[in-house]
Order: sequence, then C-alpha cells, then structure tokens
Amino acid sequence: MRAPMTSQGWAAMFLGVLVVTAGCGTLAGAGGSGYEVWVANQAINKVQILDGKTLEVIAEVPAGTKPHNVTFTADGKSAWVANVGSSNVTVIDTASRKTVAIIPAGKTAHAVTFSPDGKRAYVANPGDGTVSVVDALKHDLVKTISVGKAPALVVFSQDGKKAYVSNGGDATLSVINTATLEVTKTVPNVGKGAMGMVRSTDGGRLVVTGGGENKVSIVDTREDAVIKDLVHGKEAHGIALTADGRQAWVPNRQSGDISIIDVATGGLVATIPNVGDKTDIIAFSPDGTRAFVTTRGQAQTGDPQLVTGKEPGISVIDVASRSVIKKVPLVGGDPHGVATRRVGP
Repeated sequence: MRAPMTSQGWAAMFLGVLVVTAGCGTLAGAGGSGYEVWVANQAINKVQILDGKTLEVIAEVPAGTKPHNVTFTADGKSAWVANVGSSNVTVIDTASRKTVAIIPAGKTAHAVTFSPDGKRAYVANPGDGTVSVVDALKHDLVKTISVGKAPALVVFSQDGKKAYVSNGGDATLSVINTATLEVTKTVPNVGKGAMGMVRSTDGGRLVVTGGGENKVSIVDTREDAVIKDLVHGKEAHGIALTADGRQAWVPNRQSGDISIIDVATGGLVATIPNVGDKTDIIAFSPDGTRAFVTTRGQAQTGDPQLVTGKEPGISVIDVASRSVIKKVPLVGGDPHGVATRRVGP
C-alpha cells in the first residue's frame, strides 16, 4: 500500500537494527517547544509515540490491524489512524492516549485528510476504489464516493471547494466537488502508483509522487492538468512541504534518498543521499528544523520483496544542513506513517 502527506501538514502524509549515528540523548539544537513523533507500526498494530527531543519511545497505543497512516486534527487533540488490515479508522485522544472511536471505512483504509474547516474527514480506500466522507464530530459516515483505482490520499484546494484524490492504480487524480460530493473531473497522466500529494501555499499547484514511474508530477489547480514531470530517484513515495512552503521533500523508497523539489519551478534543488533502507513517509517537526523519515522493516503492506528493509526505524534529518543526524531503531515491526504534533507551551 502507498502512503501520504496531507495539505494540513500531516499527509499528508510515514523498523532489523539500525546503527545509531548520534547517540541516544537529546539532539543539540532540536527546536524550542516540545513535540511528539507518532509512528504507525503495521506489524505490531500500534502507534509508537516518541519524544521529539530525546527521540525515545514514550508510549505505544493500540490501533486497528495494520495501522498505516496518522493524521491529527487541527487542534492536535485527536489522532485519526487509518488501518489497512481492519478497513477502519481508530480515533485516539492524544492527551489520554485512549481510543475514543472506531469508524468503519472502505476496504484497506489508507489515509485520512480533514477538510479545511475541520468538519469532515475523507478516508481513501485503495481496496474498493472509494473515498469515505465522515462527519468529524459525530463520527458518522456521510457518503461513500467511487473514485479511481487504488486511491491513496486526499488533498483539498485552498478554498476547500475541491478535493483531489491520488489514484495509484490508474495514474489519475479524481476531483471531487465538496458541496455535492460528486466526482466532477479526472486528471490523467500523473505517475503510476500516484500516492503522496501536497498543495502549494498559494493554492495554485499540487505536487504528486508517482513511484511506479519514478517521477513527480506538477498539477495546475486552475486548469486541473499536469504541467510538468520530474523523473528522479527510484520509487518516489511520501512527500511533505518545508515550513516556508518553497520545497517539497520526497523520499524515494528504492534508492533510499530524498529528492528536494522547488515547488514554484518543479525543478530538482538537491538530493539527500543515504537516508536509509526503504525510506517511506516523511514529516517535519512543528518548528520546521527536523525531518523524520520512516524506513520500513518486514513489510506488512506492499510487495514484501521490494519494500522490506533491513533497518526499521526513523531517520532524522537536520533541515538546514540537509544531513542525516541520527537513525532511531524501532526493533521489529514495520513502521510506515509518521506525523508530529506540538505539546506544551
């Protein structure tokens, strides 16, 4: 299965033994306010929570079967975990770390994205080619929408009037009118295996990963058409925007590196090499100074021959220097989705 980043900063939007490159303590200069890093570990059916500064696992919270991606509500009070194995969503209270709801979704629920007003959650379901629209407060299903093949992620237009769905199975984007909850257009020619997707800060572009063709597509949201492709790396997968919105960082699963893309031009800015084995999903710290990239272990989803890695965990990257400063081993399991949330003052 594929995984993503959201337009709200998730996923949106990411465990053999790793060599720890910078010790086990606090990373020097790691941000001002406290934050947590939440990792969906598919093999143990739990979300592992790490302290953002010490990078130690401080809690493990049960989720559904094969938890795939984590998305926080805008206030950070709830985490919604899409479960590929049980085809549902686990809603977790982030303060108590207790499950408060389990919401049925479509087959192999892959990722959750919230509408800009926070009133609805859209769940992409690759197994049956649908998107489940859920009332985010009542946790009730509003509608099931048929889209393309193997939908992976939903991202909203800046005004919230359109929802874009990356369909990895047929290399398209479905465009949903959020008022009528109907598909109004299909955008062809994004990359095969279309998965990760972010929207530019001005709302004018989408950047979409297409790992099946080792490319990233730039989509004009005014015309809803692909305007440029960038071929780089091997199996582009996750994606996230830097804090200033100028760059999109894309982990490439098979080449184990990150492509840094200029959102305005669609050009390649730089490559961060040797990030890890089977780099998957990426999330930035709330202050934008660190990037966290999951590296797969014994794969529970996707093709195990291609996706299974030898160093399951998280690679931590210093954004300013574009260098890996630490690798955090999460022994055993299969870490996939990753998201961060601010805690404390």
